[in-house]
Amino acid sequence: MKTGAGGMVQTLLPIMENINGIWIASAMDGADVEMAERYPHNRIPIPENNPKFYIHFIILDPEKYDEYYNVINNPLIWFIHHYMWNLPHNPQIGEDVHSAWKSYEYVNQKFAEKIIHEVNECEKEPLIMLQDFQLELCPGYIRERFEDIFLNQFIHIPWPQPDYFRIFPGYIREAIIEGLLSNDILGFHLKKYVKNFLMTCEMYADHVDWKESVVHFNGRKTYVRNYPISVDGKKLKKISKSQKVLNYEEYVKKIKGNNFLFYRTERTDLSKNIIRGFNAYDIFLEKYPQFQEKVTFFITGVSTREKVKEYRNYKVKLNQTINDINQKYSKNGWKPIITRFDAEYSLVTAALKNYDCLLVNSIYDGMNIVPKEGIILNENNGILILSETTGSYEELKDYSININAFDIKDTVDAMYKAVNMNIEERKKRLEELKRIVRNYNVYSWIGEQFRDIQKLF
Repeated sequence: MKTGAGGMVQTLLPIMENINGIWIASAMDGADVEMAERYPHNRIPIPENNPKFYIHFIILDPEKYDEYYNVINNPLIWFIHHYMWNLPHNPQIGEDVHSAWKSYEYVNQKFAEKIIHEVNECEKEPLIMLQDFQLELCPGYIRERFEDIFLNQFIHIPWPQPDYFRIFPGYIREAIIEGLLSNDILGFHLKKYVKNFLMTCEMYADHVDWKESVVHFNGRKTYVRNYPISVDGKKLKKISKSQKVLNYEEYVKKIKGNNFLFYRTERTDLSKNIIRGFNAYDIFLEKYPQFQEKVTFFITGVSTREKVKEYRNYKVKLNQTINDINQKYSKNGWKPIITRFDAEYSLVTAALKNYDCLLVNSIYDGMNIVPKEGIILNENNGILILSETTGSYEELKDYSININAFDIKDTVDAMYKAVNMNIEERKKRLEELKRIVRNYNVYSWIGEQFRDIQKLF
C-alpha cells in the first residue's frame, strides 16, 4: 500500500504491479474527482480491464486543502526544511498559520482513515509505505488504530538542523516528531539528514541510539536510515529514442548551433538558486567577452507554487534578470539566454542529451535527480557543475565541477573551467559519472528499503 504524492507512482510502479498494491492520493482537480466518482470507493483500476494496481483518490474539502497546501506545506514546512527564511524578517507565524494547522491535521486524518479502511479490507498482511512531508502526522493516526502494523515512511526533502526546526511552534514540532516516530522505519536521502533528525529527536525521545540510528519513543523503536534515490536508466534511454524527443533534438541543436551550450532545468523554486546562477553567467560574459556569441544558456522550467507570494515574486525577478542579460549582451542575432518555461519532458530529454555543461546550483534540496538524469542521457561529453548543497553532491562530487551555491565568483570560475576543458577530460568525467548512476539506480533505492523491511517485518 503506497500513499503520498502522485509523482512517485512512476518510481514505484513496478513494485505496485507485483504486489497488486493500492496508491492513495488526493484528488487534485475536477478531473480527478470525476474519474474517482466513476468507481466504487473512488478506487481506480490500472489498467481498467486487467488491473495490476489501484489508485484510490481522497476527495477533500477545497478550502481546507488550500490551507493545508498553501499555508502549511508551502511555504512553512518547505521553507523550514530548505533553510529558506530570512529570519530577521520571516516567517511571521500568526493566527492564519495556527488556524491552517488544523487543515494539515484534517488532511492527514483523512489519509489515515482511508488507509485504515484498506487495511480492514485487506486479506493479506498489509505493508504501508507513506511518502514525504505532506503526511508527517498520518503514521501517528494509523498507530492509534493498529498498534502492531508495520509503518514505513520516506521523506524526500532535507531534514534541517535542530535549531532551525525550532522555528515551528512548540506544539507543531511535537506533533511532527510524534507522528514520524510512529513509523517502524523512517527514510531520508542522505546520512546528514539522518544525523539532523537524530539530533532533533534528542529533545523529545526517551533515548537516541546513535550507533544503530534508532530512536526510542513511547515504548517503540524507529529505525532511521538513508536511501539516496536514483533514476531508471533503461527507461530514460528508451524515452530518449522516441520520435517526439528526436524531433525536439532538432530544435535544441538549432539553439546550440556551433556554440557551447549551458543548460539547466527545474521548477522555479527559490531553493534551486536560479537567479544566482544567471548572475554568475552575466559576470562570466562580462569578464570573458571572448565567449560572447560563442556560448548559449538554455533553460527549461516548470512554474510552481504560484499561489505563494514568495514564489510569484521570485518568478518576476527571474524573468527580469534574464531580460536584463539578454538586453545587455544580445547582438548579431545571438541571445545569451533562451527560455522555455513549462516545457514538456520530451524537450527536457532532448536538451539533456545535448548539453555541453549542466548547471545545478541548488541552495538545499532532498536529492535532485536532474544531474542523474542528465548523466544517463547525455551524448555530448557534457560537464556537470554541481553545488555542494545539492542532495546528489555526495555521490557525484568526484567527477563534477563543484561550487559553493552562494559564491558567484566560484560559479563564474566553474563556467570558465567548463568551457575550456579538453574533450578527453570531459569524456572521462562523464563515463565515471555514468558508472556511478548505473551502479546505484532507482531499483537499488527501493531494494535497500525492502531489504531493511524484511529484517523487521
